[in-house]
Amino acid sequence: MSLQVNVNTGTRPSPQIVADGIVVQHARAVGSPNAAQALAVTVPVCNVNQTQLQYEQRNNSGQIEFRFQTGILQLSLRQSIYIANTLSDCAQNIWAEHEQDHVSDNQQVMGRMDQAIRAHRTLQSIFITPKWRPRSAFNALQATIQSTVGEIFRDLTTAAVQNRDTSSIYDAIRERIRRQCGP
Repeated sequence: MSLQVNVNTGTRPSPQIVADGIVVQHARAVGSPNAAQALAVTVPVCNVNQTQLQYEQRNNSGQIEFRFQTGILQLSLRQSIYIANTLSDCAQNIWAEHEQDHVSDNQQVMGRMDQAIRAHRTLQSIFITPKWRPRSAFNALQATIQSTVGEIFRDLTTAAVQNRDTSSIYDAIRERIRRQCGP
């Protein structure tokens, strides 16, 4: 199959100032190991559009089968930043800078999605060396594409977060806030 993966990295979001509990809730949802103490979090979402994928059909001994033939898999990144409203304006600005680094990391992840999709065994059998499948499996296969691309995205963004949200970086942010914003 001639698969084309198009990526839209989206726009840089403006932070939303929200209650602490909402920040913690979003941090838990994205799997942050420090969710209980989160003061800011970036939530990335990868939308997968399969409408431009094309398939072919055949009649095999009375059973209709299909396989993907060509097309475009469109991936779009949407991100939200949440910052706790209990922080001073100065501290919110410093955390916003840190979260914008996460935004950049997630945009870079989108640039690696094509290669990761092509390397994934499940998606290879769908797109690279497509197998004939019963027509009745069409919806299930679309769900598999959706969930597998989502898993790849979550794995890559989780690794990016773990690289950025280290103890030493958090200590540096807290020290910068102490120096620039006061206690």
